[in-house]
Amino acid sequence: MPYAGVPPVFDDRTRDACVVVPGIMGSVLQDTATGALLWGADLAMLTNPWTGKGFLGALRADAQEREADADTALRAPLTRIRATGLLSRPWWLPVFQGLDPYGKVVEVLERVTLGPGAVVPFPYDWRLAVSYNGALLARAARAHLVRWREQVAARPEWRAVGERQPRLVFAAHSMGGLVVRAALEQDPELAADTRAVITVGTPFLGSAKAVLALNLVQAEAKPAWLLRHVQGMAATLPGVHDLLPGYRCLDRGLDVDRLTPADVARFGGDADLAARSLGERARHRESPVVLPGHRAIVGEAQATVQTLDEQEPTGRAVAVGCHHAFDVGDVGELVRDPRTGIPARRNTYGDGTVHGPSAQAGTDAVHYVFGQHGTLMRHDEVLRQLRRIALERPQGVHLGGDGAGPGLETPHLGGTLGQPLTLTATGLDSPMGVCLTVRSTTTGRPGHPLTLTAGPDGALSARFTPDAPDLYRVVLDTGTHAPISQLVLITPPDT
Repeated sequence: MPYAGVPPVFDDRTRDACVVVPGIMGSVLQDTATGALLWGADLAMLTNPWTGKGFLGALRADAQEREADADTALRAPLTRIRATGLLSRPWWLPVFQGLDPYGKVVEVLERVTLGPGAVVPFPYDWRLAVSYNGALLARAARAHLVRWREQVAARPEWRAVGERQPRLVFAAHSMGGLVVRAALEQDPELAADTRAVITVGTPFLGSAKAVLALNLVQAEAKPAWLLRHVQGMAATLPGVHDLLPGYRCLDRGLDVDRLTPADVARFGGDADLAARSLGERARHRESPVVLPGHRAIVGEAQATVQTLDEQEPTGRAVAVGCHHAFDVGDVGELVRDPRTGIPARRNTYGDGTVHGPSAQAGTDAVHYVFGQHGTLMRHDEVLRQLRRIALERPQGVHLGGDGAGPGLETPHLGGTLGQPLTLTATGLDSPMGVCLTVRSTTTGRPGHPLTLTAGPDGALSARFTPDAPDLYRVVLDTGTHAPISQLVLITPPDT
């Protein structure tokens, strides 16, 4: 008999379970004993020295937190501070700069899964070691997959979407990609149950900005109290040390060295934490971990600190960021200019925090996008690619084409009320059709377009003088690319 019913038409959805893993600073942190929110709740902790000093002091890692590793997580997880959720409002920190909330990513994935229960966030205490958080993630991801498989099995209409068992898809930003790698390395069975790992701006080789964050005591920018207390906090955190670059990054002129624990201590970090982190970097160089279904989304065309120059103008080591890297040959030797023997320097750009080679290490499945590191997870092109990968679409073209495109530069230490900021648009020949705006993230007041003018070097820049302490969003819209945004914190003058 011919079929006389109406054949069902299913929505375009994946049957897999998704886990969203934020980057450093991307989880709200709470004091377990008092219930006080220590991170990600109130900008006063960054703009008001009377409250900010207490919050930043509370976030310093104690001796037990500094030593915590994967075994600690499995045996007796730490409880002094807990992560309560993903960042839900724009945030900022000197050097690392702005960070957007993760709500858009969760929404996009929920729209392409069978039900809201398929997508869970994994907030974690980013102050602690990657290995510690990786063990917690492995346990949480396994529990989520078990629950989701039970839900799918209980729904006949969902079973009809496909025959295979649901698997895991990880969507990870920045440090979150390192946490996912640690989880899958520690739990090979979980890796076998993973269909895809999507990393967005993950520093697989490290980020030179981590050294700058440890060296803030040398910075002359204002407010001094904020830089001093952020540096004091960062120097105790295993998580910050786990972002240290493992590649050759110390420019010595005629040679280029890798960081040593002594170097890190000289720049303001902790030698023991650095030794553990750099040891992990060396281990991954010798035995790389291949992530299942790894797809990397990489920011490009943004001015990015890639290596470091060490100076001692006052007898204390000062790390100066350099916007170039070094080519390395097939056997690991530096490529040198055949005429002079000087190491060949090359600007590889990046997303403003992670340079290109670090974010794409370990995979050839790369999507490029013009965007700033902390705002990538709200970037239209990034969200589109996350949706495509979740739905198992074929790999598309590189978003950035030949790598030539617009970039945005803002002060990485923020600004002071009453002092004009210089905002720079790079990679553009003319201001025609280009719109640069600044608006408050707290009031939502639309900003007036700024006038871009060409300087002696051809770069386009504009001046902005803030009229109130706040966290501001700078948006560069060329009319032909997805807008690029960055966050800038403006604080009151030092008193």
